[in-house]
Amino acid sequence: MTEQKIRAMVLAAGIGSRLAPLSDNLPKPLIRIGGKVIMEHILLLLKEHGITNVISNTYHLADQIHNYFKDIEAKEGIKLEFLHEEKLSGVAGGIRACRDFLEQGTACIIMGDALTDIDLSSLYKEHKKAVEDHGCLATIAMMEVDDTSQFGVIVTKSMLDSSQTNSNSKNQIVKFQEKPNPEDALSNWANTGVYFFEPAIYNFIPSKEEAPKYDVAGDLFPKLLELGEFIQAVPVKQDTYWADLGTPQQYLQSVRDIHENKVKLKSMAKLNENIKLGKGSLIKGFCDIAADAQIGENLVLENCVVYPKSIIKTGAKLKNCILGESSYIAENTELANEIVIKSKVKS
Repeated sequence: MTEQKIRAMVLAAGIGSRLAPLSDNLPKPLIRIGGKVIMEHILLLLKEHGITNVISNTYHLADQIHNYFKDIEAKEGIKLEFLHEEKLSGVAGGIRACRDFLEQGTACIIMGDALTDIDLSSLYKEHKKAVEDHGCLATIAMMEVDDTSQFGVIVTKSMLDSSQTNSNSKNQIVKFQEKPNPEDALSNWANTGVYFFEPAIYNFIPSKEEAPKYDVAGDLFPKLLELGEFIQAVPVKQDTYWADLGTPQQYLQSVRDIHENKVKLKSMAKLNENIKLGKGSLIKGFCDIAADAQIGENLVLENCVVYPKSIIKTGAKLKNCILGESSYIAENTELANEIVIKSKVKS
């Protein structure tokens, strides 16, 4: 992408309650995976596609995010501004707060807590074509999923009418469903939360006084359909990776996916490089272990994430666990399916 005016917004205000207690003291955009925090992967993905002028809304533990990225312009050439929200206002509410920044041209809106290697340049190209042909206000990246009950589902014109398959309006959205059971779903195409917006779209977001909280998927998009505005959904490429690291299960699954080379990000580091294992210790399955973690002797780590400065003593056995920064695991402790943020004595 070479358009100078294109900007991006990284959504970073969420609390991440499903990852508690890890998220109690760590904002979700600073979750570590593949050698970096998740929001860093997103910013570097934007840069890879030529987008280096970015704003991000923050709320929960905002100072941590601001401090982490204070040198990103000097290091990566990414100009990053922050807008701190005093109260959560919904996704569209956060976008509304950043309107002055975003409405200078086409804008990419992307979550700061999802792991993805989506081809933003291809999506942008599809968006601009629909803008020219139909006055499109928004383009949504959509992906096929197995379990629709976890996602907002999209129905396009061509899904309802096969004769529209070759039409230049085939991707026009005609309906949304919010987390339908698979047997009730009208499609199995999910909203990834990756968007391109045109400046005129912000005119459809009510003021803060009219709607203190306002969502994109639940409020703005249905309103646009009701008013007859053209918005579209474009399927991502078949090998695209996208996952919201919103639960411990998905967090660990994404670590597995990295091990299996399913995530194609240039920013992704090789997992478990330069770690020092004590004598007789084993790593089983898939793990993402910080290089400075202290790992004792004769212990087993299976399917675990271990943050920096963590200490795991001799004889411990951990399976499907996430250890936050500076965690301490005592000798011979056995844990499964737990998040540890401070210390754990023998269980």
